[in-house]
Amino acid sequence: MAEEFSLEDVIIVLRRRLFYLLVPVLVIVPIGFAIIMMLPPMYKAQGKILVESQQIPETLVKSTVNAYAEERIQTIRQRVMTRARLLEIAEKFDLFPREKGLSEGERVQRMRWAFGMDLISSSSNNRRRNQPGNTIAINVSYTDGSPDKAFQVTNELMTLILSEDVRARTEGASSATAFFAQESRRLAEAIDTTEDQIADFKAKNADALPENLDLHRQTLIRSQEDLARVEASITQAEEEMTSLQTQIATYLAGAGGAAGGPAQEILRLKTQLAALRADKTDAHPDIVALRQQINSLERQLAPSAVVRSLRADLTAADEALRNARQAEPVDDELVSQRRAEAAAAREKLSNQIAHEAAAGSADLVMTQMQGRLDMAGSRHSSLIDQSEALKKTIVDMNDRIARTPMVERGLSTLTRDIQNLRNEYQALKDKQATAQLSESLEDNQKAEKFSILESAQRPDAPSSPERGKLTLMLIAAALGIGVMVAFGAELLFATLRGRGHLVSVIKEAPIAVIPYFEAENERRFSLLPLNNRKAA
Repeated sequence: MAEEFSLEDVIIVLRRRLFYLLVPVLVIVPIGFAIIMMLPPMYKAQGKILVESQQIPETLVKSTVNAYAEERIQTIRQRVMTRARLLEIAEKFDLFPREKGLSEGERVQRMRWAFGMDLISSSSNNRRRNQPGNTIAINVSYTDGSPDKAFQVTNELMTLILSEDVRARTEGASSATAFFAQESRRLAEAIDTTEDQIADFKAKNADALPENLDLHRQTLIRSQEDLARVEASITQAEEEMTSLQTQIATYLAGAGGAAGGPAQEILRLKTQLAALRADKTDAHPDIVALRQQINSLERQLAPSAVVRSLRADLTAADEALRNARQAEPVDDELVSQRRAEAAAAREKLSNQIAHEAAAGSADLVMTQMQGRLDMAGSRHSSLIDQSEALKKTIVDMNDRIARTPMVERGLSTLTRDIQNLRNEYQALKDKQATAQLSESLEDNQKAEKFSILESAQRPDAPSSPERGKLTLMLIAAALGIGVMVAFGAELLFATLRGRGHLVSVIKEAPIAVIPYFEAENERRFSLLPLNNRKAA
């Protein structure tokens, strides 16, 4: 266990081991002082950079560079302290002559050690977390053995810091503007694509668009009403045709069957002709007269060639109208044209029948009834076509109305997507305008910036070494070493000290204490070790 020293023991040890105390002091102090005096002087040049606030209020124009000053300063420091830039500065100001034989790594390390950057804050204490810093200035310094090189390098570093800050802020603002411009172009393309999708969707579902729903319903109601009227007209036309057919049959058979109709008259004449031919030749006048009478009656009953041609034209016109109505898709202009052609053919037929009846070239009653039957048949055919077209329209309208909710849902989805894209696009355009304004703010240096408050001056006196402080530290260190050597010698020689040491050794308290009396010849040996004094 280590021994404990009381104040009395310390005094005794220092008196007894004074030699061990003084020797280290007398050796270390001169050597250390010589080394201190040999240390080369170092000159420190220092300049100050001011962190200026944004000149235009942020409520009016907000900068896109939102990094705190401390972050920017640290970033700038790392960029300025790159190996390439430091070597460039060293080469420019010849900081390390070739005769020193320093490698590039050693030169860079020395320059980084000599460079200093200290932040000055308005309130460095009590700063809340995540709150902007209060840095108002930066002290930039550089230490070198030459005062000229010291202030030259300091000013060079300050210039680099300012230019790097301007470049970083300008690039940051430009990057923000370019980013928003790129995003705006992307959204514009997305809007164009969605608009094309909406146009394609509307084109594919043009017959079931939500905005046409009321029109489709009105068309459906009107078509149903028209169909009811057309079906009533069809029934009426069928009844008229049946009536005319009955009248024609009655006329041909004879009214009431008494006098006989034209058909019976022809049959009677043909019977007489057959009876006469049994007894007479074909050239006999009676046979020739009967034949002429039969032919006259047949010509009166049969339609003329013109009427047959006009009937064929009317049939072809009705067929063309029917085909036009059944075509997909329906061409309304073509249907109107075919309807006009059918009406014209019907009118021509009617006029021809009336003309022949008035001229007496045909049986008047038969001609009128046959014409009325033809007209009724044509009208019936046209009504049938109209009925089929109306039924098709009703089915089509029902299908459109049924598909409208699904089309409306798909269209709503696309409309919502394009509205969201447009809102996002407008928001991006607003941000882009703000970024462009911020870029202009940075270009005109109206935002937060660094400016030189005090440029570095040539130092008149060296900043280091501080020889006075080093000398005091040397003396204190030498005394400390001497005390350690003295106590080490005391422990090594294990000599008896004062009363406390005696009590700890014999484990008993002394009866009496006799003071120590020095002999006359003892003083001259006081600086010698105790063993030597005993020997003397």
